[in-house]
Amino acid sequence: MDNLSGQTLKGYELKELIGQGGFGAVYRAFQTLVKREVAVKIILPQYANHPDFIRNFEAEAQLIARLEHLHIVPLYDYWREPDGAYLVMRWLRGGSLQSSLRQGAWSIENAARLLDQMAAALTVAHRNNVIHRDIKPGNILLDQDGNAYLTDFGIAKNLESGDRAEEKGAVVGSPAYMSPEQIRSEDITPQTDIYSLGVVIYEVLTGEQPYGPNLTSSELIFKHLGEPLPELRKFRADLPAGLDLVIEKATAKRPDERFTDVIEFAKDFRKAVNLTATFGGLTPSTDVVTTETGSPLFTIKGAGTGRITIDAEALGIAMPEPENPYKGLRAFQEADAADFFGRSQLIERLQNRLMEDHPMARFLAVIGPSGSGKSSVVKAGVLPNLRKGALSGSDRWFYV
Repeated sequence: MDNLSGQTLKGYELKELIGQGGFGAVYRAFQTLVKREVAVKIILPQYANHPDFIRNFEAEAQLIARLEHLHIVPLYDYWREPDGAYLVMRWLRGGSLQSSLRQGAWSIENAARLLDQMAAALTVAHRNNVIHRDIKPGNILLDQDGNAYLTDFGIAKNLESGDRAEEKGAVVGSPAYMSPEQIRSEDITPQTDIYSLGVVIYEVLTGEQPYGPNLTSSELIFKHLGEPLPELRKFRADLPAGLDLVIEKATAKRPDERFTDVIEFAKDFRKAVNLTATFGGLTPSTDVVTTETGSPLFTIKGAGTGRITIDAEALGIAMPEPENPYKGLRAFQEADAADFFGRSQLIERLQNRLMEDHPMARFLAVIGPSGSGKSSVVKAGVLPNLRKGALSGSDRWFYV
């Protein structure tokens, strides 16, 4: 792919190429209208018109837009053209965790903060039935203050719709961080991300990949299937012994032996190193901060007396947010298919119309008064069914 630095795309001035992979390239760019720096991800031309790849690219855009959280890299813009497809996202000046680890291991305190922030981001994803499936240092970006942000949901698994384009039996993920169930093409759960995050935290603490940096993909796969991670103190003697138990549980070979959720992982990590969660300069003392149910989270200094309750998400360890009870007040999107009901007969009629033996059968106009739910029935009803193959070959169609 030619270097597009210096060109302008829809008001985005491409400043420099900052990364290029097998399927796309990423540029640092400047959005002239609002005068801010952004990152522009561009699909490579040879894939631009391939239906399967574009479907994945579009699904990534929908997932990112749906997973709004402080520690998930936000999506600003998205569009497709005949010669390419584009994602515009937040530009983070700190580079990636992968780049940072080339300079060595992190402190326990900074590792705990990173784990808190990734646990917060993944809590939101898992609550929305989305499994990332590719947690690795290259997919964790940093700002100038060292805060972490999860990116690249390009191969994420949407458990609600099952709508991903990989072939059955395909091994999906990065071998150095891949869970045993991914390797075996077994069911994917939130524990899949916990395993990969456990491997990442091991590397953050030691500065080393647990099985070594020079193994082939096949060798790594065999290691993940049958060999526990080495003890942390093999690489770093100053780490508390209790951390080995936490990492061991996070990276257990059986998913049901891992942590129940990522929040539990983050909390046990802090217990093992005798750290309390900190945010905004708060430091430990004797005043107890609790959840709304009264369960103690940690202590802070100078808070006065008595019990204190504060927003858990602000602390980096996010508690699940309440679901929006008013979703029906806006048009349903394809990502809302699991919550869309009551229109099954209409959806069936529309699908049957598309199957009629008529030259114009594939042309379907949905007409109705404003606010009657035309967009919702198409986006959250008809399209998800078509992607699953409701019509012959519709799982391979190209959607715009």
